[in-house]
Amino acid sequence: MSIRWFPAALVAMGLSVCSATVQAAAVPATGELDFTVLRDGEEIGTHVLHFDVGADGSVDVDIETDIEVSMMFVTVYRFEHEGHEHWENGRLFSLNSSTDDDGEDHELVVTTDDASTRVADNGVAGERPAGLLPASLWNDGIVAQPKTTLLNTLDGSAMDVTVTRVGEDEVQGLSGPVKASHYVLAGDLSRELWYDPNGVLVKVRFSGEDGSNIEYVLR
Repeated sequence: MSIRWFPAALVAMGLSVCSATVQAAAVPATGELDFTVLRDGEEIGTHVLHFDVGADGSVDVDIETDIEVSMMFVTVYRFEHEGHEHWENGRLFSLNSSTDDDGEDHELVVTTDDASTRVADNGVAGERPAGLLPASLWNDGIVAQPKTTLLNTLDGSAMDVTVTRVGEDEVQGLSGPVKASHYVLAGDLSRELWYDPNGVLVKVRFSGEDGSNIEYVLR
């Protein structure tokens, strides 16, 4: 059984590219986002992010996702992902991640400068355009433009995405219900995202490859 949480695809020419910047407002005051992952309403795992803001304004983000789908007491799908992002002066400086996608392993190393985004997936080096934002859903910069290209945080590929703002919905925020801006990402990455008035991610929804409804809800 394959749910494939982070689809990858080649970059198409002619789309605008977001500058790889992060605004302080996107970092929760608590320093943590702790999501329960639900599949058709049933808990299957967790998605946890820890933020460390340095005195110099640098931001370090540690991301851990642990998902297990079982049927009749047998594990039919397993996804484990650990990532670390380092941001300096509001720009992505480096990203490292380790992923086990149901037996398909990725070890990703990303470094950036003004000229390019360098990636190495399982030791195979490549280069992407400068200024790519990683597809890190916590960063509301990924919904800033109607068309953009994002860096897949699993394998380093580039993904073409269109962004639509749907409106506002009341969802669970960090300290209770909030009016959150609702966005839909389509294309090489399909996600529904909700951000609170401070730009903090408060909910995620998408369809698994098997048609199941996947949601990340704050605990």
